Amino acid sequence: MIRQAVVASAVTLVFALPGDMLACGDKFLVPSRGARFHNRPVDRASATILLYARPGTALNETLTTQPVEARLRAAGYRPTLVISEAGLDGVLRSGSWDVVVADLADEPRLGPRLATSPAPILLPVVYGATKATLDEAKRRYRQVLKSPRREQSFLDAVDAVIAARARARTRSVTSAG
Repeated sequence: MIRQAVVASAVTLVFALPGDMLACGDKFLVPSRGARFHNRPVDRASATILLYARPGTALNETLTTQPVEARLRAAGYRPTLVISEAGLDGVLRSGSWDVVVADLADEPRLGPRLATSPAPILLPVVYGATKATLDEAKRRYRQVLKSPRREQSFLDAVDAVIAARARARTRSVTSAG
């Protein structure tokens, strides 16, 4: 009698559970929910990010209307925003930078200034560029940020650049050793 009661309650419990609870491994088959074992976390705490946005540029407008600097800081990066060329020279001399985020149009001014050792990675931001200009930028740089509308776009692009730099350092260490 007790055995029948236990079996009956177990059967009732199984049928009372929602359908999602029965298939506990199916969540890994949904493309957006899979376990991402191949993505190692990015070391954000040690990365310094320089955001250079001259007044009057689309990047300056984006950085003043969106909390990009706060978003990068909340994610663990150490960002610094500079809006003048004089400030840029002072900041570049005062420390080493991992990533410099700047408008693609500012690259001719930035190129010679960034030729330090170790050289920071330039993450160009492109607004309203032609396809040829965009293709050329993608060929020259590891990552190009095209017309970002959200602060998450900046975070994702910086994460990609930092991860690529870490992979390149790991490859150079393993090939040298």
